[in-house]
Amino acid sequence: MFEQKFNIEMKRLKLKRYEVCTLLNCTRPTLKTRLKDHMTFTISEVIILQNNGFLLSGIWGDLNL
Repeated sequence: MFEQKFNIEMKRLKLKRYEVCTLLNCTRPTLKTRLKDHMTFTISEVIILQNNGFLLSGIWGDLNL
């Protein structure tokens, strides 16, 4: 569920997975792990995503981001 919503946001922002990895300074396997368990994203990664246009409130739902 989370990964699907994240992919929708990537499409909306016209970003590829490798570009998100560059933003987060992580490898593709690390991003894949983060997407499987979204609670493993660090606060700094969440801030980076927000600063780059991700609408995280729609992804995380009940969290106030």
